Amino acid sequence: MSYNWINAKDYTMNCFLLFDRWALKWIFTDCSANEWFSYGDRDYKLDMAMALYRYPHVEWYVRNKAPECTEFLDEIKKIPYGNWTEDEMKEAESAILQAHETFVVYAFPEVMNQVNYIRNWDEKYLYELVDLTDKIVLDVGSGTGRLAFAAAKKAKRVYASEPCDCLREYMRDRIKAEEISNVKVLDGEVLSLPYENDTFDVVLSGHVIGDFYEEEIAEITRITKDGGWLVICNGDDEFKRTGPDSELTSRGFEWLSHESIEGGIIYDYRKQVRKEV
Repeated sequence: MSYNWINAKDYTMNCFLLFDRWALKWIFTDCSANEWFSYGDRDYKLDMAMALYRYPHVEWYVRNKAPECTEFLDEIKKIPYGNWTEDEMKEAESAILQAHETFVVYAFPEVMNQVNYIRNWDEKYLYELVDLTDKIVLDVGSGTGRLAFAAAKKAKRVYASEPCDCLREYMRDRIKAEEISNVKVLDGEVLSLPYENDTFDVVLSGHVIGDFYEEEIAEITRITKDGGWLVICNGDDEFKRTGPDSELTSRGFEWLSHESIEGGIIYDYRKQVRKEV
């Protein structure tokens, strides 16, 4: 799916020098095996070979930052140079960058803040879902801190868990600049969160749950206290959804909906955690 968050022609393959290891692994080993990843009628490996041809330092970086990408890189190195023109190589570069626009915006937090689901989101939608007063809160996949900083206005303490280094540093800079005392930024990925069982009163997420529902929900439930809340508060975009996510409702999540300022129909979710003694 293309979100059109960027104009790929404004960027170069040097963006890859800002990507984390897990992102590089996805781009060079995992994405083509995923059913939802679409690259249209272009040849992904050929485009990658053409795109990297002018950026040997990027290839070197990927090989050393993410050794698991070596096999893929070796494959595309075998593609013979086809006397590609500058226009052909730039077209391939733009195609690759557009296909991975989500990773590009992760590397540029100020750009990410202007994507559809963040730029006009109203924090009132979070407050309608759950009472955060004096709560210990975790925001999973915090991004630029859309949910974390909104929660911090009411919560006792907020932990912002984010696997992308550029985004973690962006949130830390904001915390320092705005002298926010109750938000702490940490590394962490939804399938393996570095927190003890029964730690949080509320666990927040947005646009995170959905690749592996059972495992992801089990992990955020593990770290939530008995009686606490799981909250999925999505941002506002233009997509006109026709109903709530059946994978979530079948697992006991309640839903609320609203029409976003972007024109989309947005569904948010919550579930109170009940654990057997």
